[in-house]
Amino acid sequence: MNYGGNYLVFWKKMKVDGTDALMRAFDTTIEAKSYIQGCVDSVVTFTKGANESKLKKEFEIRSINNELK
Repeated sequence: MNYGGNYLVFWKKMKVDGTDALMRAFDTTIEAKSYIQGCVDSVVTFTKGANESKLKKEFEIRSINNELK
């Protein structure tokens, strides 16, 4: 399957069934980390009492090569 990048960003255990939610694909880990930071910034800005460091740990970057095995 063509995801359009080399790295996938997942939000761990975010789906209703407790599985990880695929967010987006990126060519580099730098792009993926920036995307995660943007998501975290948005949640922290609009959610009272949100903890930035805990929220960042809920995201994961996976290599597509690992996903296809």
